[in-house]
Amino acid sequence: MKQRGLMHRNYSAGELFCGAGGLSRGFETLGFATRFANDLWPAALHTFLMNFDPLYAASNGRKGGILALPQSVEDISVKQIIGAVPDRDGIPLKPGSLDVLLGGPPCQGYSLNSHIRSAEDPRNFLFRHYVRLLKGLAPKVFVLENVPGMFSLDGGRFFDELVARITKASASFPGYEVDFKILNAAHYGVPQDRFRVVVVGTRRDVVERAGKVELPLPRHYSLAQAHFKGGRDHTFHYAIGYRKRLEQSAIPQIGPKLLPPVTVGEAIGDLPDLTNGGGQDLESYVGAVQPQSAFQRAMREDVEVLANHWCRALVYPNTERVKHIPAGGDWRSIPRKLLPPGMQRALRKDHTKRYGRLSPNEISGTLLTKPDPHWGTFIHYDEGQQRLISVREAARLQSFPDCHIFYGGQVDQYKLCGNAVPPLMAQAVAEKAADVLDRYYKSVSGAESTSASNPARA
Repeated sequence: MKQRGLMHRNYSAGELFCGAGGLSRGFETLGFATRFANDLWPAALHTFLMNFDPLYAASNGRKGGILALPQSVEDISVKQIIGAVPDRDGIPLKPGSLDVLLGGPPCQGYSLNSHIRSAEDPRNFLFRHYVRLLKGLAPKVFVLENVPGMFSLDGGRFFDELVARITKASASFPGYEVDFKILNAAHYGVPQDRFRVVVVGTRRDVVERAGKVELPLPRHYSLAQAHFKGGRDHTFHYAIGYRKRLEQSAIPQIGPKLLPPVTVGEAIGDLPDLTNGGGQDLESYVGAVQPQSAFQRAMREDVEVLANHWCRALVYPNTERVKHIPAGGDWRSIPRKLLPPGMQRALRKDHTKRYGRLSPNEISGTLLTKPDPHWGTFIHYDEGQQRLISVREAARLQSFPDCHIFYGGQVDQYKLCGNAVPPLMAQAVAEKAADVLDRYYKSVSGAESTSASNPARA
């Protein structure tokens, strides 16, 4: 997770809809320092600040070095931020001096997993306030993340409007050159299939000096198929289902040679065993085995306290149902008499994620905001434990390092984790943004040096 040798960078960042801080965690590893953070949910903003603001953490929230914006993004003005935080040089921020603006507007109204998916959901329009603040702050780069359903809801009009508003220039707004893709977090070393729309924009004057930020090529192949609008045209499709085509000589070799996906066992196999409903919010690694994989070593680096390793309790009849499910299995292994009435009528080809037990040798499916076995694959693969995954195990499957602690009650912690952007995917995007900013500042520095040495040309 750490990128040693790159911390000499000191780029400025701000995040709207920050949640637990998955985007900022990935960007921090490349030398981006958060100047301001916004979230309406107190548990999210508190978790963010406890992880990224040492002064806030040391004073238990009484002081802070990051500007906290706890209100709805609808109520934030550019004036609250301009001049209130420093840029990369320690000078009060002005329009155009912020290096990167991050954000993931609420996705529930767009989500294909939502029980009530509606074009009229008021949360669907919050991206307009992201764009409003983007235009006022004019950062050199921005990154926006959302669910693939943003492409398809109401014919894709929300996504089309987003891109149109960002790319159109005016007398006061230079506009951005945009790259967008539906990324799968598994392609960047996250042990989870998780498709997300990522839009990255580069301000046009930055493009002229340093080129455009483009989204990163996959580093791992994955198995999940992209069965949604844009799933073929807007994904790195050559890296999806790669294992099944491994023997084919016609596999396109685009970019680096693709590594196998990181498995669930490689991600969480070192963590201590728990009983059903067991664990503690803060404990030691007593009972844990030594890290067995590169992923485990990266997650545990320089961490002494094991946080959030506690799990939601299963109750009857789920305690009986899970006993029948093998690793990698699902509801179809449960005796019919134990199934919920609705699932007794289901076809065996349907609902294959429900009552799913993880497999240590496979990748995880998409994590949700609560580990309800009725809706997904949340049962630990070890049949000797017969329990749901813990918050920390969910965090590992999202690629949060163990140093990143979730606050609030257990329900809040699961929700914070399930809503987050996987840090390793964010880090891959951050690498591309940092490369462009490196070239930009080198170009600016070179131009200033030339001007200083040739006053007549200044």
